[in-house]
Amino acid sequence: MYLHLKDRKFYEDIYDRVTVEDARRGMVHYDKFFLELKKKLPKDDKIDRPGNAILLNVFYMQTVGNDLLYRYENRERHINERMAEDEKKDEQIATARLTKEPYCHHCNRHGLRIIDKSLMHRGDHYDLNEPEEVLFMLSCPHCKKKSAFWEDGTAWKVKAIVCPKCKTEMTHKTTTTKMSFIFTYSCPSCGHSYKDKMDRSTKEEERSDPEYDKDRVHFCLEDKEFRDKLYGIQRGFEGMAALGKELKEKDDNKHIYDAMKEVKKPKIAELTPLLAPILEKAGYTEFSLDKPEMGRDVYIGFSCLDTKSDREDYDSRKTLKKLVDRALVDTNWRLMSDGINYRLGYLSGRIRAYEREEDLKKLVMQTKKLKPKQVSSEADNPDNEFSMDDGKGGRIQY
Repeated sequence: MYLHLKDRKFYEDIYDRVTVEDARRGMVHYDKFFLELKKKLPKDDKIDRPGNAILLNVFYMQTVGNDLLYRYENRERHINERMAEDEKKDEQIATARLTKEPYCHHCNRHGLRIIDKSLMHRGDHYDLNEPEEVLFMLSCPHCKKKSAFWEDGTAWKVKAIVCPKCKTEMTHKTTTTKMSFIFTYSCPSCGHSYKDKMDRSTKEEERSDPEYDKDRVHFCLEDKEFRDKLYGIQRGFEGMAALGKELKEKDDNKHIYDAMKEVKKPKIAELTPLLAPILEKAGYTEFSLDKPEMGRDVYIGFSCLDTKSDREDYDSRKTLKKLVDRALVDTNWRLMSDGINYRLGYLSGRIRAYEREEDLKKLVMQTKKLKPKQVSSEADNPDNEFSMDDGKGGRIQY
C-alpha cells in the first residue's frame, strides 16, 4: 500500500499547473510592457516593426519563454525525482520498526497494537531540511486509548496551545464544511476564544478555470509550432550574445589580434626555400621535407646532414634547433616538442602548422609575451546600452 506515491498523472498535473501559473504571472508583466511600448511609439512607427519585434521577443523570453523551455526540457526528470522521493518515503514507512516495546501512557500496560505509521519532523521548531522520521500510532487493547511513539521508542508530545491572555492550555474543536476546516480554540479559564480556517476548495477552484486546458497546451509547449518558435528565438539570442561577446573580446584584446595579422603563413612549398639557405650557411646540407601528415593539424618531418666534423651530437642538435626556431618565429610553424634527433651527423625533426584562430592566438601570446587586457564585468556597467527594465523592478541584459 502506498501512502505517498501516486499515479504518474497526479505529478504531471501538479507540474503542469505550476508551469501554467508561473507563465500567467509572467504574461502580466509582458502584457504591461507591450501596452506601454505601444503607447510610446511615434505615430509613424508600428509595433510589429523588426526592431520593436526583437525588443518584445527579448522581454518575452526573459519573463516567460526561457522558463517555459526549461520546464519543458526538465519535466520528465522533475516528475521522476518527485515520484522517487515519495516512493522512498513509503519504503521508509514500510520498513520502520519500533526498537523497543512501548507501554500505554494512560494505563501503563503493554500489548499496544500499531494502527498507523506516518512521516513527521520531530521537535517543536523542526527544520524542513532535516529528514522526516516515522511516527507510530498505537492503540491500547485495555483502555482503548491511543498513544504515539517515534521509531526509537520516544513518546510523541503534542505542543499545547496556550491562551494568549492568561497562558492557560486551550481546548479546541474542528468543524468541517464543504469549502474549509474551521478550528475553534477556547480558554477554559478566561473564556477567550478564536478561530482558524483552512481552505479546502482547491478542486472547486480548478474546475472554475475554463482557460486552464487551453493554457496548459500552450504554456506546456504541446504545440510543436510554438515550441519550435521559442527554440528559434532562444538560439537567435544566444547567437547574438555569443557574437557580441566575441566582438567585445576582440576589441578588448586588439593588440593580440593585430599581432595575429602580422604572423606569416608560408605554404608547405615555401618551407624549403625559407629554411634550407639558413641551415646550409651554418653547415647543415641536403635539407628535405617528408610527406605531410594531414589530420586535425598538419605535421611535417624534415632532415639534413651536418657537414662540420668537429661538431658533437649535443652541439649539433642545439644549434639546429636554434636555427629552426629563429627562422620560424614570425610564421605559424613551430618545431615540435620532441625536438631534434641526431645519429652520425644525420639530423631529423618535425614541425607543426598552427591554423585555427585560437591556436594562433596562444602562439602569438607566447611568442610576443602578450597578455589579455582586464575587462570590466557587466555588473560594473549597470547602464549598459543593451539593457532594459524587466517590468519587475530589475533590468535584463541582451
